[in-house]
Amino acid sequence: MIVIPKKGYKLNFACILTTGRTGSDFLQGCLDGIPGIITFSGEIPFYKFINDPNTKKILNNNNYNKLILLFIKKHHNLFYKDNLENKKISLKIQKFKKIFLQLSKNKNLNRKTFLENLYLSYHLTLNRNILKKNIIVHHSHNVTETEMFLKDFKNAKILVTIRNPMQNLKSGIDNWIRYDKNKKNFEHFFFYVRRIREDLNFAIRKKRFLCIKLEEMNLNKTKRNILKFLNIGYSKLINISTFAGKPWKSDKISNFKVRDGKFNKSVLQENWKDFYSAKDLLILNFLYYKYSKFGYKIRKLSISQKVCLPFLFFFPLKFEQKMLKDIVLQPSLSIFIKNIYYYIRKILYFFKIYLTNIIAYE
Repeated sequence: MIVIPKKGYKLNFACILTTGRTGSDFLQGCLDGIPGIITFSGEIPFYKFINDPNTKKILNNNNYNKLILLFIKKHHNLFYKDNLENKKISLKIQKFKKIFLQLSKNKNLNRKTFLENLYLSYHLTLNRNILKKNIIVHHSHNVTETEMFLKDFKNAKILVTIRNPMQNLKSGIDNWIRYDKNKKNFEHFFFYVRRIREDLNFAIRKKRFLCIKLEEMNLNKTKRNILKFLNIGYSKLINISTFAGKPWKSDKISNFKVRDGKFNKSVLQENWKDFYSAKDLLILNFLYYKYSKFGYKIRKLSISQKVCLPFLFFFPLKFEQKMLKDIVLQPSLSIFIKNIYYYIRKILYFFKIYLTNIIAYE
């Protein structure tokens, strides 16, 4: 028997924003199954889906059956198997669909109620209880999705996962290239260098956010602070990362595999120092100085170093130098031009940060 929640239950909202390779998936898994928390089986690019013209048309026509079938088709990784995230979900699709249609019956769905009904349907499909007070924790993952989520749910809280930015950048470059050789390009390098700074800045500008350091994610104090921030009582379930109740193995991008859903202590290793040159560290210490507010040892530059800094922007970083030959000797002219374009964008980005922050140094 499918139990649809009665009227009177309250829904609050929160989302998870990552700043790179910072354990956002592990954190989401730790919240899976905790009484009062309603989550899903992974990151959902919800607004990318909902803003698609085809989706909008179906939604406007209130064709709920077609809408949920399209969602399942576009997000099969959330219902069956996710190769990248190393998950086997095996959700009862027909039950999920039936609950969703019951929740949506005789209602005019908009994108807010659509998201709510997705989460409630998933939760009820797993035979989990809807309490009087609940919080939907949406893994929005990136800034674009998070920004749109916060427009719809203005009082939502943000869980922001962070990490030593030097280790974060190394992991984002090394591990992705190891998994996908196509990531060996200046577009990916620029994307990662930039996101570590800008995603944190985005969160800091918001009122209701909690930064969670990957290095402290397994501490009991951190776990209690997370649940307190979400206004949820403590549960031992937060000690194991699961999706749909099954322990998570960690994604395939990571070097080390954990098979029981427990925290992977190998991520605490600090092996980034040889990855950068002294010149690189001058740039990165300037770029990521705000991370010092969260206890990371980011060295503040001297006046003479600040003066010399712009001259260093033109030179490739050490990890870029190692891959320069492979990047430049591309068989395709279009790929070569694209790499040059993103290398120039990175230089211009450095100058933009320098000119806007050099007077009031962060």
